[in-house]
Amino acid sequence: MKILKHILILVIFLSFIFGFSQEGDKKLSFGITAGLNYNSNGEYVTEGTGTAIVEQFKSEKKTGYHGGIYIQYRFNGMYFRPEVLYTKTKSVYASTDFDQTKVEAPLLIGFDIIKPVSIFIGPSFQYVLLNEFEDVDVDNIDVQSDLAVNFQAGLAIQLHSQIRVDIRYEKGVSNNILKIKNDTDAVIGSLDTKPEQIILSVSLRL
Repeated sequence: MKILKHILILVIFLSFIFGFSQEGDKKLSFGITAGLNYNSNGEYVTEGTGTAIVEQFKSEKKTGYHGGIYIQYRFNGMYFRPEVLYTKTKSVYASTDFDQTKVEAPLLIGFDIIKPVSIFIGPSFQYVLLNEFEDVDVDNIDVQSDLAVNFQAGLAIQLHSQIRVDIRYEKGVSNNILKIKNDTDAVIGSLDTKPEQIILSVSLRL
């Protein structure tokens, strides 16, 4: 969990730097956010003797969910928005479910277009808590790294002073291969966990 602590420290540190270094029409807000993730991952490959590829399966999209908190600093028609989210994504490989539970920390820069519409972009750092592949024991799953970096871009609409709706596209940047082993510790398959997803979120300012 040390990586997760580092992510949270980074979010707080950047928030204070951004907040206290700005002048003029700076505004601070914070609140909660939640929504749905329509996710897919990379290919799943089954392996035979000598790592020879036996079959390849593409991911089918499936709906997951997320929830968390945000802080937002607004200044001069722009804003900086760090978030900390608990996320559950789901995808399917040839009728076999793959679920991933993780903590994400998007660091987003937004630009007002025409009120109440804005656009935003930024990196999202993720720390994987659990990988679940249907009918495979957790002890037989070995992931390359628990930490990965994704990229987000999206469109937000401020429906009310306290309610915002946004839709964003997220694409994995870091390669992160998950290995599936049998009881003799031999690799029988590999899965590209790099996500590609559409995320719908509703935020409530507190």
